[in-house]
Amino acid sequence: MNGNFFKSSFQPSKIGERFELYTGIFKSLRIIVGSEDLNPDRWYLALNIDVKRAPFYAPQNVVNYLLEDFSPRTLETKKRWAPSEINTLQRKFIGLKVKAKNTQFVWKIEDVIGKNALEEKFFCDEFNEEISVDKYFLQKYRIKLRFPYLPLVKNRRCSFPMEILDVVPNQKVPNKKLDENALSSIIRLSSITPFKRKTEMLQKVVVSDIGLLKDQGLARDTGIYHTKEFMTVTARVLDSFSILHGRDSRNQYVSNVTRSQWDMRNKHFYHTAKIDNWAVINFSDIGTGDLRRFLQTLISKASECGIKISSNWSVFKDKAERNPAVVESILQNLVHDHKVTYALCILPNTKDWFRGFLKYLSETKYGIITQCILKKTVVKAMRDRNPDTLYFNLALKVNSKNGGVNNEVSQESDVIRTWMRPGVMFMGIDVNHPGNAGIKSDTKKTADLEPSVIGVVANCGKSISDYRMQCRLQSSRQEQLDGVVFKEIILWFLEKYEKNNGILPERLIVYRDGVSESQFKMVVNSEVKVFQNAFKQLKENYNPKLTVIVVTKRHNTKFFKTDINVHTHVQEQNIPPGTVIDTAVVSPFLYDFYLCGHQGLLGTSRVSHYIVLHDDNKFDADSIQMLTYALCHTYQKCSRSVSLPSPVYHAHHVATRGKELFLAAIREKGDRNVHFEEVEGKLKILEKVSNGMFWA
Repeated sequence: MNGNFFKSSFQPSKIGERFELYTGIFKSLRIIVGSEDLNPDRWYLALNIDVKRAPFYAPQNVVNYLLEDFSPRTLETKKRWAPSEINTLQRKFIGLKVKAKNTQFVWKIEDVIGKNALEEKFFCDEFNEEISVDKYFLQKYRIKLRFPYLPLVKNRRCSFPMEILDVVPNQKVPNKKLDENALSSIIRLSSITPFKRKTEMLQKVVVSDIGLLKDQGLARDTGIYHTKEFMTVTARVLDSFSILHGRDSRNQYVSNVTRSQWDMRNKHFYHTAKIDNWAVINFSDIGTGDLRRFLQTLISKASECGIKISSNWSVFKDKAERNPAVVESILQNLVHDHKVTYALCILPNTKDWFRGFLKYLSETKYGIITQCILKKTVVKAMRDRNPDTLYFNLALKVNSKNGGVNNEVSQESDVIRTWMRPGVMFMGIDVNHPGNAGIKSDTKKTADLEPSVIGVVANCGKSISDYRMQCRLQSSRQEQLDGVVFKEIILWFLEKYEKNNGILPERLIVYRDGVSESQFKMVVNSEVKVFQNAFKQLKENYNPKLTVIVVTKRHNTKFFKTDINVHTHVQEQNIPPGTVIDTAVVSPFLYDFYLCGHQGLLGTSRVSHYIVLHDDNKFDADSIQMLTYALCHTYQKCSRSVSLPSPVYHAHHVATRGKELFLAAIREKGDRNVHFEEVEGKLKILEKVSNGMFWA
């Protein structure tokens, strides 16, 4: 499946009542430069293998899927199912492949209806009478239904009781079908230490299960030889950086980076926000007293970081259980009567459509910056003995959302002084595509109505790490950026940069995410050309130097230390942050390298792969690697380096936000058959929101 192979001989792990986690492998052949002891004038084939885990539906009776939420006794006696319960069952079962007992005919569930086996009737030619589903199975098959009150499931033609259907094996679970508990279990079971992963790949998968290391006559006759060991490559570890924070009347605060993180205690943020008019909207059942104590502590901790936040706030309680009309009325009141610019929203512990709808109203209609916090986060902050880290992480978001910048990289090295300065613009680009469960037309069975979303960010604010955003819609599942739309985005960023900095950028460094190897030519021939056309349109003889770097984490290449001590913590087992590999396993045709930007805290570190496709700036390898690593330290939501350069991370979040806004606009319109062109105008972020990193 998708290039991965899953074998039934691998013992699956149980995930609740519905799912099982299967272990499989990924295999591919890649052309590489080869290790140093091989002939440098030749190219080599490398077999790339990785362990994969994926959730599958457990093959069992369909009724068993309900046992997570109901006891067997309840399922036997529950006579009425509310519309909300039917909707839940539809989300669980639609698309699931099943077959009736003692048959081989496999079909997909297309609906779950509100009628049960006693209520649903049809005319049966065989018995020449109108008959209920319950009676039909009794007379035809002598089956007395144990759960006659359960809602029926349907295919295109007929309705069936759940209890006579079995789930067929080997069905991978779409991500959208996984709840929070299932996702948490999958992450926990998939987080394998480097030592265990290496052992599993080499011994269990390669040697014993897929037979790749057995002598094969054809391979031997054609001169192909293999080894039972992983390839050894030369790597180096880049020096870490110092991090700049805010200053007081005498000092500029600086932190040294240790194991990819830095200490923010007793230090102000680099640029601090000022929040005068703000409010709290409580959509949960948390008590007023607990909420007040939480807010007082948050204000205190935010002030320690230098944020100037008013100690006066208004609290609004939504008593209509998140009724859209009531929510809109609250937001109107906040803007018109209280002049609120920032709202802290306490949500129930469930993640659903409401968060996106709230963002849509606040950011596109009322101009309020919102920060959503789950009730369980507030409860945790109140109960923890040492909640300082939690409050600090919230303060990071408060500052960056409201126009602040939390940290910058110190200008100590020549590379940083040369590239992280005024006149150099960094841009991140990502495209969010609809999944298989996207919005479907009533007349077509494809997700053609849900568009892809372009997310673009660039640092055209008050400092090197102060980004602004643009998100736009384009045709569904199209990775190539729409030329007209993309040129408008580039021009917008260049003009914004000039307005805020007094000059146009003389150099652009672009990190492009989401592009596969087959699309590299498209980036060079199409997207680079759009940049060049935008430069010409903006100003005559304006020709900044452009570098375009593709970033990917979906390469299935894993790197391990040559000697791993199984008894050490996972951080010690992983390769250190700053590790660069630019020999042996890289392409003989491309300018590429692998870089680990973060400290692996769970499981095995996944390094990012960088391919330089266009380079007017003529970077040498050391400079582009060091700059990329530095940008991994400027992500504003945490005090540690991350696995990707911050422009890429920001672009990903912006594209995701664009998708949330589109789905919310569709919900507001009440017509899922609307095309994206009809709602795109409603997705424009108001300027008083977009003047900061509100998506952070």
